Amino acid sequence: MAEDYKKYLDPEFIATFSNLSLTTRMVLKGYMLGIHSSPMKGFSAEFSEHKQYNDGDSTRFIDWKIYGRTEKYFIKQFEDETNIYANIFLDRSASMSFRSKNFKYSKLDYGKQLAAAVATILINQKDAVGFGNYADELKEYIPPRSSKQHLKNILIDLEKSESYDVNETFRSFEQISFKLSRSGILVIISDMLENPDDLIGRILTLQKRQQDIIVFMIADDDEYNLELGAHMNLIDSETNDNLVIKTSLLKNKYREIYNAHINRFKKVFTEKKIYFTFITTRTPFHIPLREIVLVRGKK
Repeated sequence: MAEDYKKYLDPEFIATFSNLSLTTRMVLKGYMLGIHSSPMKGFSAEFSEHKQYNDGDSTRFIDWKIYGRTEKYFIKQFEDETNIYANIFLDRSASMSFRSKNFKYSKLDYGKQLAAAVATILINQKDAVGFGNYADELKEYIPPRSSKQHLKNILIDLEKSESYDVNETFRSFEQISFKLSRSGILVIISDMLENPDDLIGRILTLQKRQQDIIVFMIADDDEYNLELGAHMNLIDSETNDNLVIKTSLLKNKYREIYNAHINRFKKVFTEKKIYFTFITTRTPFHIPLREIVLVRGKK
């Protein structure tokens, strides 16, 4: 059926497979099929290794094979003209490992799959991609390259299951800044569950390294929606006294606080021209991937 491609973008479907290389190919297959049936224009042109001939361009680089097929003039672009430098940094603090009992994906699992898909898209377009894991500090870093073997190395590193028992990550961004030796795209994947002012301040300093910054804030779907029954029975551990409360009031207050936390990032980052997207572990992968395509196209 025409809509079958959507299952490849569904995190719950992808979670039934354990091989990251396989699931990345599935996600990209679904994404490409979705692109062809959507109103997004210019995708193939943005990802071409040619550009249309314009007056003043040198005729020596015209691709005559394409002209023979299309009777249109296109100029060959070389790697140093087309390369974009990108870095992807994945939060591996302990909170990223949270997974509600109703779902097969943790926040870290989703982040790993998203990082793998982003790296694959960029390297397939001959962009140079670096990758790093961070928590209280930058744990490891693979400098940008654009080869298929390099992509394999990134995927191998992503397969690791480690997370670190820390609750503050903002200090690691000083180390991350030292890795940004060239202007380019910087992708941060995190649940952002710490003091927003600490994170915002450090991330804003990364703009001084001439980076187009994309922040993906991930929440577990049940963590965000606080799935509870109609009532909750609280028991005092010392006196065994019971207190039954209606969870609707608790959920409303919880959502109010959580949304205020999200909107704090959204407001500042929007003002500072940093791309910010809030997603949950049920968000289809085409939503964050579309953001990558749009930002890359502007580059």
